[in-house]
Amino acid sequence: MPAPIVAFAAAAAVFAGLGLSYVFSTDARTRRALKKRAVTPIRGLRDGEVVRVRGRVIAGERVLEAPLSGRACVHYLATVDQQTGRNHWREVAREERHVEFAIDDGTARIEVSMGLVRVAVVRDLHTRSGTFDDASEIEEAFLRRHGLQSTNFIGLNLAIRYEEGAIEPGEEVTAMGLVRAEIRHGQRVLVLDAPEDGPLLLSDDPRAVTR
Repeated sequence: MPAPIVAFAAAAAVFAGLGLSYVFSTDARTRRALKKRAVTPIRGLRDGEVVRVRGRVIAGERVLEAPLSGRACVHYLATVDQQTGRNHWREVAREERHVEFAIDDGTARIEVSMGLVRVAVVRDLHTRSGTFDDASEIEEAFLRRHGLQSTNFIGLNLAIRYEEGAIEPGEEVTAMGLVRAEIRHGQRVLVLDAPEDGPLLLSDDPRAVTR
């Protein structure tokens, strides 16, 4: 096979691999699943329905502090990638936490159970440390919590990138799950929970929220 054809075939394989990686990524699958179902107003939901709702996040009694930005939130995902080659990065730490909250769409409110959930959160914080950029105290603390450090064995800075996404009170989200009715303190409360065939789906990504 002539060299140019070999080069073209190799490039095509690379792009095909990247495309498949995106198509089958967890976040992409979550967004697609959410967009396939129409939004249902919360008022009038019935026990046992599997629905998609959209509205503003109402924090409960507990909120989290995102580890890299310090934002108050109900869910966060923070990751650390380390450079292992000229154009290659490897994830070396991942931290994801959430607490229960409610969604208010202006018609009513529904509690969101985060027991079994898959979240596509927008990672809107991106920082790096490396040769001429020491890791910040916050970044160092995050690394230490995961048994890592920002320097190599002779004290030179490693090339590291940090990403974080957080779902904050007041932010607009969309979620899909099974509606349950519970009695709490003598009042009927709607809860959105994971359906029998999979996790509850949740996203703050505008590509999912506004569709």
